[in-house]
Amino acid sequence: MEFEKVVSKARESFKSKSIIGKNPAPRFESYHAPFSICSEKVRCVLLIENVDFAAYDVVLRSQENYRPGYVALRALGMGREDRELVGGHAWTGSTSSQEMGFDPLALPTLVDNLKKRVIVDSMQIMEYVDQEIPNPPLYPETCKEMVEKHMELVDRTPHAGLLYGGDPDNDTRPGFVKAFANGLCERQCKTLKFWLNNKNLPEELRHLYEAKLKKFQSVSHTLTNDRHLLRSSIRGTKDILAEMNKDLMKSGGPWICGNHFTMADIAWHVSLLRFLTFGCGYLWEDLPQVQSYLSHVLSHPVLKSATYTWPGYIPSPHLTSLLYQEAGMILSERNRLMVVMMSFLEGGVFMGLPELVKYAGRGSVGMLLAVLIGMMVWATG
Repeated sequence: MEFEKVVSKARESFKSKSIIGKNPAPRFESYHAPFSICSEKVRCVLLIENVDFAAYDVVLRSQENYRPGYVALRALGMGREDRELVGGHAWTGSTSSQEMGFDPLALPTLVDNLKKRVIVDSMQIMEYVDQEIPNPPLYPETCKEMVEKHMELVDRTPHAGLLYGGDPDNDTRPGFVKAFANGLCERQCKTLKFWLNNKNLPEELRHLYEAKLKKFQSVSHTLTNDRHLLRSSIRGTKDILAEMNKDLMKSGGPWICGNHFTMADIAWHVSLLRFLTFGCGYLWEDLPQVQSYLSHVLSHPVLKSATYTWPGYIPSPHLTSLLYQEAGMILSERNRLMVVMMSFLEGGVFMGLPELVKYAGRGSVGMLLAVLIGMMVWATG
């Protein structure tokens, strides 16, 4: 059957696989990345619903999700052939498929081996899992309208814009993130052109790669010629957070729907965590309800296991205190060390050495590890 053949090819595209849960042959397969807004949302739902699944961790740095086996899986789940694709709209910094069109090379993707289905949009995946395994129900009838409102608010929030361009007036992204994002579009376009020029690329997938290429050309144009759009997206984010603050005040907390934990809280956990990771706490410094909610939602034991304590999540100096408080000294120290390592990797010696010095200045453990890292850099340099 086509389903089994396509899924088998997709599995062969990735090396990193782990089973989450006790079932060695689980019903669901999740193709995701450790640090991907949409992937994190889906992982959160799967873990909240206590679902066993096969986790395929996709390496975004090497664009593993551009491999034809995976793209064919997305195409199978895409549905109708006339579905609007990315590349036909001016880029806004949003990852919303309703706003920007369907991205055929994006993450995550969910496979349901029982019903032989492939689900390809994060919001649809979240709803699908909740419908199939509603324990607990994450769209309670008593506040379904409010949940849907906030799901849309998070979906519209320009997380991708923050990754690629930051806040033009207050760029608080970690230095190595800025270095990684610089030229990212060009690297992604180069990989897409490689596949488009590959004679082994199936012809029925070509238009999907072309759509993705158009999208990144639009991203590159915006970053180069329209920095005003990034400023506008930050203002839009502040408006969204202000709306959230009002709703939290009305509900009385601790969750978006008062005492009911819902899908909206999962979405906001992931969204607010991204802003915190990039040092954007200034966005809610005058929003007391959001501040209180942030502390509550980021401490959720299941959600944090799917996001900032999930193996491979991006390090950040802005996460050190959160990790110390919620996960302990070992993960907090590992985060600090990984900031140093990523700074060397993305920014070279000029970026890595200052981070190494800062790390060494924070106690004897930091000094010892800094010496070891310095020796490694010297030996390889």
